[in-house]
Amino acid sequence: MRAFCLLLVLVNALYFIWSSVIDVQVGSLDRVPIRVAAPPPRIVLAKEIQNTPAQQAPEEEEEKVADVRAIEPPRVEPLESPGTVQPPVARQEETLTCTSVGPFADLGQASQAQATLRTQGFEPRQRVEQGELWTGYWVSVRDLSTRDAAEAALKTLNDNGITDVYLMPGSDPPNVLSLGVFSDYQRAQRRAEEVRAIGLSPQISDRKRAGSVFWIDVDLKEPGQNIDTSLFQVGQSRILRLELRGCPAPG
Repeated sequence: MRAFCLLLVLVNALYFIWSSVIDVQVGSLDRVPIRVAAPPPRIVLAKEIQNTPAQQAPEEEEEKVADVRAIEPPRVEPLESPGTVQPPVARQEETLTCTSVGPFADLGQASQAQATLRTQGFEPRQRVEQGELWTGYWVSVRDLSTRDAAEAALKTLNDNGITDVYLMPGSDPPNVLSLGVFSDYQRAQRRAEEVRAIGLSPQISDRKRAGSVFWIDVDLKEPGQNIDTSLFQVGQSRILRLELRGCPAPG
């Protein structure tokens, strides 16, 4: 009887060990996935490598490359050798020691300007040369194709009270109507608006004439000195469109 009890105890111990260690149930979620070994790389012939297109890089690498290409380094001018370095060119008004003022239309205007310069402490010299003189703002109609159309436009202007107009002979282009030359741009613009209201297409342009013009040469008190041309724009006989330029070389 005692031996039978010991046998039962031994059988229960063996069953406990078998159920706890050997017969263990593992859930599907607790199982470790089986890793499949990667196959060894395939041997590729050199001929196949030449015919195979290059693999595209991952998206992250493409973005990095794009970012690098988008950045442009600052442009740096190439260094010049000491023999090619040129000194900076000084402005013309800083190097002038003599200035020519003009052009003046007649001797009276030139003498008046010469007297004004003397009051400013200068010693002006007068000279005459051939050139172009600005005479004013010219209002004209130039888009008339035939002589008959020009004469009809002339009659229309006269009927509307614009009588100081004439058909220019031998003009280029032909059939040009002259509506006056004005020294003031506002007056020229008003005349153009009057003609435009009638139905014509006027133009405003600079009017010049060729001939003898007067210039005044002035030795400056210091290089680069500027002469104020508004000194000559006084009184009723204003002198318009004056220029300042370097005096001609002697001889």
